[in-house]
Amino acid sequence: MSMSIRKLGGILVLSCFLLSSAAYGVVFINYSVDGWHRYVPLSEEEGPAEAAIKEVFLSNSKTVEERYEALFGYFAAGALEYLSQEDARINYPGIGSKHGYRVNGLEGFARTGTLLAAWVDSGRGDVVVEGRSVDLVALLRHVLLTGTDPRSAAYWGRIRDRDLRIVEAADIARILWMTREQIWDRLDEADKAQLADWLLQVTSVETHPNNWMLFPVTVTVALRALGWQVSFDEKHLYERFKRHYLGNGWFYDMPGVVDYYNAWGISYELFWITAIDGRFDRAFIRNLIKDSADLTSHLIGPRGFPVMGRSICYRTAVPAPLAAQALLNPSPGSAGLARRATDAIWRYFVARGSLQDGALTQGFFRSDPALLDYYSGAGSCHWGLRSLILAFLNPR
Repeated sequence: MSMSIRKLGGILVLSCFLLSSAAYGVVFINYSVDGWHRYVPLSEEEGPAEAAIKEVFLSNSKTVEERYEALFGYFAAGALEYLSQEDARINYPGIGSKHGYRVNGLEGFARTGTLLAAWVDSGRGDVVVEGRSVDLVALLRHVLLTGTDPRSAAYWGRIRDRDLRIVEAADIARILWMTREQIWDRLDEADKAQLADWLLQVTSVETHPNNWMLFPVTVTVALRALGWQVSFDEKHLYERFKRHYLGNGWFYDMPGVVDYYNAWGISYELFWITAIDGRFDRAFIRNLIKDSADLTSHLIGPRGFPVMGRSICYRTAVPAPLAAQALLNPSPGSAGLARRATDAIWRYFVARGSLQDGALTQGFFRSDPALLDYYSGAGSCHWGLRSLILAFLNPR
């Protein structure tokens, strides 16, 4: 009897080993196919590009415009270095997230591409990177059409329930809207339909019951503003989210937190909805942005701001409500306050080593895995560029 039990135990152990080995093989194959093996390790030390931008940006002898153009140039150079036009993705060096290499690469493009689009929208034209002029319009157009083409090997893929691509679709819609004169207006109907079809997938999938409910709103509002017919009624999602409002420009952001997501996620998203469609709940959103800017301005100083909430790696976007307020209600006071808050934050983090490999680090200062959420990939932290995006949309 004991021998039989030992034999049975041995068979079970062997079976478990074979099953686990098979499972490991499947995981390994999937990870290889997904591209994880292509990740580039982080640089261990500050490179010459970081030293150069630190010297220029922290200088008191440069004008504001010179300093911020240099900062843009730093991020543009990083985007171009890690952009694969064949893959329609930007995969920065660093730590991956649960979403996989390919979706991380879409995230890298969407969150950095909005900064490139803001530069174009500001009328600044081509940018010079390492001595050569880069046609940002042509680059953005190529990646947008390649990533949304189901026939392409670089296709960004179908959007599913609670898929990170829902988040990134809102930034893709913003890129299209900001470059509408240079890209959208010059596309043929087939290309417009291709872009709209990919974006409108967000209207038929389930979102998380938090700020994610705003992303389909941004997509549909942007497409309508571009002249595309959209049958989806986004008001129900918007009203569901609006029930979370707590006052003073801040929302209760499920699953149970009130944190700086309000500044870099919620106020920012609501700004874009009203910037694209000024009739969309106009009075409420504009008052909310004003209150959000006022509250946020009291939490920013030359020594940073209180560390509070999740996704701390987006930290440089915290002044976004002030830049949004300067755009919605322009005045010398609102513009000056927005510029001061933006400068205080960016000086604080640039001085402390928050730039690495052409990107924002995955941490608070340097990269720090202990501060990362499981959904934060190498390109995730470029939500931190949102304060710069709105800054470049303001007058010089």
